[in-house]
Amino acid sequence: MAFLARIAQILLWLAIATWLARRLVNLFASRAPKAEHPPGPPAPKQLHRDPWCGTHVSAEISHPLEQAGQTVHFCSAECRERYRASQRRAASG
Repeated sequence: MAFLARIAQILLWLAIATWLARRLVNLFASRAPKAEHPPGPPAPKQLHRDPWCGTHVSAEISHPLEQAGQTVHFCSAECRERYRASQRRAASG
C-alpha cells in the first residue's frame, strides 16, 4: 500500500509542477514585448496606357509627353515619336 501512496504523491507533485511551469510561461510571455505586425503589401502603382501601341506603363519608366496641359505616357521613345508625327499630320491635314 505504501508503494501506491508514493506513486500518488509523485503524480500530485508532477501535476503541481506542470501547473506552476505553465503559469510561469504565461506570465513571462505576457511581459515580453509584442512583435509588430509586418506592413501589408505595398499599394499598387498606377499604370498609364500608351496611346500609340496600347502598352501599359508606369510613370516612373515611361517616356512622357506634355500635351494640352496633360501628360501622356509612352512605353518607348519610338512610340512617342510616332505619336507626335501622327499628331502633326492630323494637324496639318
